Amino acid sequence: MNSAFHGDPDLAGWLRGEGVERIAVCGIQTNMCCETTARVAANLGFEMDFVLDATYTFALPSHDGGTITADELSRVTAANLDPEFGRVISTHEAVAALDGG
Repeated sequence: MNSAFHGDPDLAGWLRGEGVERIAVCGIQTNMCCETTARVAANLGFEMDFVLDATYTFALPSHDGGTITADELSRVTAANLDPEFGRVISTHEAVAALDGG
């Protein structure tokens, strides 16, 4: 599965049962599982923060030759997600929000 929301246990059901309405997405691989999880979260009605600098990805071979760098893949993921699916933020912004700032 390429999203934390697919499979068992039912993550969306558990989060809703705990009263969680906003999630922060972090992890590996920025442009794959992290981006898919963010999109599914938004589609399920969760407010979504994508903590870009708390994700990681790898360079990929380009379909038409060459290589797409990890930095470029991350930049495109940020453009894909913000603002359509939620907010793309930094770790600093995520921690400040937890502190009430």
